[in-house]
Amino acid sequence: MPSRQPPPGTRGDLTLIRTGLPLTREDSRDCPVALSVKARPWLGPAVPSEGARPALESFTLKPLMAALDRIEHEGQPVQDVLELLRSTRGTFGVGRTPAHPGLIEWTAHALARYLSALEATAEARRSAGEPASLPVRGEWVVRNVLRAPDSRGATRYERTAWGRRYASPDGAVRELRLLSFGSAKENRPPAEVAAAAFTIAVGELSTAGFDRENWRTLPYSPLPPHRLRAHESGRPHRVRVYATGCTDGSSVLLTESTVAEAEATYARLTAPVLRRVIDGTERTPGSGCVDCAALTACAALPRAPGLLGVPAPRTPRRRRSVSASDLRAFGDCPAKYHLTRQLNLPSGRPENEAIRRGRAVDAVLNERHALRPPNGCRTLPAPEPEGAWAELADTTAATAAAMLEQHAVLCPLDGLPAHEEVGVQRQLTAYDPALDVVVIATPDLLYTEDGGWVWRETKTAFSARYEHRSPLRGYPQLALAVLLMAAGVPGGDPRRGRIELEILYEDDCAFHEIDPGLPEVVEEARDVIAGYARPWSQESAYRATPGRACSGCEALPWCGPGREHLATAEATTRHEAHTR
Repeated sequence: MPSRQPPPGTRGDLTLIRTGLPLTREDSRDCPVALSVKARPWLGPAVPSEGARPALESFTLKPLMAALDRIEHEGQPVQDVLELLRSTRGTFGVGRTPAHPGLIEWTAHALARYLSALEATAEARRSAGEPASLPVRGEWVVRNVLRAPDSRGATRYERTAWGRRYASPDGAVRELRLLSFGSAKENRPPAEVAAAAFTIAVGELSTAGFDRENWRTLPYSPLPPHRLRAHESGRPHRVRVYATGCTDGSSVLLTESTVAEAEATYARLTAPVLRRVIDGTERTPGSGCVDCAALTACAALPRAPGLLGVPAPRTPRRRRSVSASDLRAFGDCPAKYHLTRQLNLPSGRPENEAIRRGRAVDAVLNERHALRPPNGCRTLPAPEPEGAWAELADTTAATAAAMLEQHAVLCPLDGLPAHEEVGVQRQLTAYDPALDVVVIATPDLLYTEDGGWVWRETKTAFSARYEHRSPLRGYPQLALAVLLMAAGVPGGDPRRGRIELEILYEDDCAFHEIDPGLPEVVEEARDVIAGYARPWSQESAYRATPGRACSGCEALPWCGPGREHLATAEATTRHEAHTR
């Protein structure tokens, strides 16, 4: 975005450019324009949204960070903070949006795990004769203020690194802990780790207020010296960046370096990434559309009014995204959808063998289908067991290998001409303006054939006992595929487009072909999707609805009603067995 004019669909001020760690995680599915707009916090949509605020807290880590602030900066006992967490539903009496009961349960669990990880690090340092670190208030921010606007129209650059901050008693060592929901995320992009180290190495402790008159953030300003404690005012000699998992309490040192090393690594790894992000001009519709201020004027995002088949709610909602997996999770239970799909809370429990088997088969197929030029799976050798099936039990690995052999019979890339286009797990996006909803789908395989697009979904199953159901009702993602193709997504000649479903069993396979151009098929798809989307579009409290879906639910560790339901069912079963 080198122009000094706001991009179409936006309005506001270009003079402030602020980049945080998320902007350093380059992903081919990200939209460059959405990222460049996000780097300019004083830009907003030309027509502000009138959607109501969410009824529940949507930032997963907000209650946890608020709880840690009270423990680390205000000296409140952990038990008192836990009681306040529950009694105020995570708001701590500051007027914030309340959290879902499931998020409160997870936060209490995560708080204990995080503090344990912190204590383990402190104990290791004490054993090595090194003093424990102390918590730091404020944020380390790198600020560059220009005398005149540059070619981007910017006069101020700010680089931030969000996380939990600590320093040695003399301030010579600074530390940043990057939090993730489940386990410690060790595979963070090198540019992100370098950005974190650089920011805490040369940044000043700062704070940013909020301009309510213009409804926007204020620039960061350094904390005055008289507000800094001894360990907060010292200049660092070394910096450390840790990854910490909030569900399991795992902790990993990602990098440790001198200030000079942090500066050099930033210049080599991060600065080029941020230049690309700030100056991005290409448009790639995807999940980033939800928060993009430029959406209303984006010609790259297909419009599909009424795609979900339900009217807009009486009270407008803030823009959301939705996928078939989201709708299916909501159909199981609104609480499950909110906790696992919106808040992305992990279960903390290992996946069952069927899910792990399906994931392993998908991984092999994705790798094979991405080969260029595409030549299909029929002539490829069986994958090495120690690679593809290393994490599966022997019997499960044998089943996965057999399913792969079944797929070779159905692989659509065998004999596909080299000029045809092939997309593996390509994200497709459409916008339903009636609901202000971004609809997202990710076909397992998408390829062209004679001018039309073919959408292929591959499923693994233990048996064929549900094969008598309509494919659209058994697999809602197929129904959504029908509606998207009927609306012109992903494009091509609609008369030549089709949807394919292959189901792989250990000793057999099944194949279904669906024509999205048939009126009766579209009508059935609309009925299926509307049945899921109607209650989803109106829900805001996401209360648990205990039932059959509770068994094996990913949200069960954080869902009191679900656990109570299963305990009651188990007690009833035991009682009936005893009275027989």
